Amino acid sequence: RRPVMEMEFGEHPLTALSLPTGGTSVVVGNTRGEVAVLDLRKGLVRGVLKGLCGGVRALQCHPSLPIVASCGLDRFLRIHSLGDRKLQHKVYLKSRLNCLLLASQREEWGGGAGAGGEEVKKEEEEEEEEDEVWENMERVEEQGKRKSTTEEEEMLKKKSKKGED
Repeated sequence: RRPVMEMEFGEHPLTALSLPTGGTSVVVGNTRGEVAVLDLRKGLVRGVLKGLCGGVRALQCHPSLPIVASCGLDRFLRIHSLGDRKLQHKVYLKSRLNCLLLASQREEWGGGAGAGGEEVKKEEEEEEEEDEVWENMERVEEQGKRKSTTEEEEMLKKKSKKGED
């Protein structure tokens, strides 16, 4: 097999790639922290996304919105708009990032609003049952005072003397 098209973007190796909706372009990132949108029809660089430092570890385009998420060695998650190529959000995450996953709200909550509502009802019922158990428990009071340290020492001395006899 032979390549259909050859494109160049900088001197550094590419480390991440993602396809936005439409299929006419591709978003790529390299080890230098440069992210660009490449046009697959003409083979040209359509634009460069600014604001990255360090190598790009992962890129993920949203399935329906014109945005792309990127993470790199600098531990920041960045959201860029593909329309005007501006930085929308930037969040520092404490862990080292190496991949991204964008999920819609339905997938996040278990397949839809109906399934999520049932889970909430089950959790509320369980909490009510636990509360009932705690309310029905018999209260236990402490019976006596604790012995002071001097009394405990005297008891130990008496026991040790009995053991020696």
